[in-house]
Amino acid sequence: MLADSLGADSTTPARGSTPLEIIEVCRRLVVQAGVAMRAVPRVFMILYHQLEPTTVIPAASSVRWWLQRLGLYALREPLSRAGDWVLLIDHSVQIGTVKVCVILGIRLCDVPYPQRALRYEDMHVIAVIPVEQSTGEIVDAQLEQATRRIGIPRQIVSDGGSDVKKGAALFAGRHPDTAVTYDAAHHGAIVIKRRFEDDPQWSEYIGRLSQVKSSIRQTIDAFLASPSLRPKARYMNLESLLKWSRRILDLLDRDASGSRTSSRGSKRADLRYGWLRDYRTSIEKWSRWEATVRASVSYVRTRGLSVDSESGLHAHLSELRPELSDEALATELGTFVRESSAAARPGECLVGSTEVLESLFGKWKTLERQESQSGITGLILSLGALLGAWPSSRIQAALEETPVKHVVRWCQENLPSSVQSQRRIALAGQNA
Repeated sequence: MLADSLGADSTTPARGSTPLEIIEVCRRLVVQAGVAMRAVPRVFMILYHQLEPTTVIPAASSVRWWLQRLGLYALREPLSRAGDWVLLIDHSVQIGTVKVCVILGIRLCDVPYPQRALRYEDMHVIAVIPVEQSTGEIVDAQLEQATRRIGIPRQIVSDGGSDVKKGAALFAGRHPDTAVTYDAAHHGAIVIKRRFEDDPQWSEYIGRLSQVKSSIRQTIDAFLASPSLRPKARYMNLESLLKWSRRILDLLDRDASGSRTSSRGSKRADLRYGWLRDYRTSIEKWSRWEATVRASVSYVRTRGLSVDSESGLHAHLSELRPELSDEALATELGTFVRESSAAARPGECLVGSTEVLESLFGKWKTLERQESQSGITGLILSLGALLGAWPSSRIQAALEETPVKHVVRWCQENLPSSVQSQRRIALAGQNA
């Protein structure tokens, strides 16, 4: 039974009362299953309803403290000083004026290329730095501070934001062995954005799709509604919309041909989307652009940057179906890969993607849920708890070496008053 297995190990951290096994289950419920912290006690009671009556079900506040303590421990634990560290750096913002600079690290000897892309468990949190402004000089100082933990890095990777780009350049100017490269996905998004924005048919197409979507939302044709483009980074998320567009054209073609496979769906599609036929050539062109960029980014994400990257990318793109390949765009992306991999030494494979860091920000914002309305809070420390492996021995060491008062002190020293606390103070004593 689950309850029996849970009680198999009752080891508790020093000065603690909750068994490590229960703490680990709580961490996994939040980190791996995406359960809201406030729901963990209820989930725990459902899964482990046969627990002994004396077993204390952890409170949501306890889960929050555990995650923060684990994260602060990860931020402070000693790391090997070596010359093959790769740093991934970016900023994340919430409501209010505070943003947070996050630096993740991995040693080149631990990079899992070409088997797979980087994952959370591969990464170490190097620095978490809340700031109210960021310039190239500030980023340079943040990178220099990171060297106190891991030494001079071999590579710095970012999305190419102006402050980070300047800061990395300043740092590399003093440390010539450090290579500076930029995320392939962001570069691909910039390239494809330029093409789409220069194509007048694209804005017309999106406008007409939006009109149809609004008109069929509450009708029997709602099943034909097009996917929505994300408000942010929309040029990195075009695949589903263009795939849907091609499928609607297939439906229209089946209806026009009188095929036996024509259906109610194709007849309804012709009523709502017959005008898509006028965009067939453009949809085919847009699909070639998107597929070429996506394949290029996927190659760099899983293979990295090496002296053979340009030829490897060319071979990879040559395997695309002709209707999903754009030669001119492939050449442009190949140039980016050649320039990015120029710093790679023979036998060395550098990192070419910050996807794992971007994904981490998304995971953290999901973890925050309603707390995001308070701006950057102490929960930012939980980033470290989302990365790497957390066996029981590491959890025990983290909780024993990082009491709650350490978390409180870190928050007092590094975080200004949250938006929520400022609102509470400003409205104190006001009539309801």
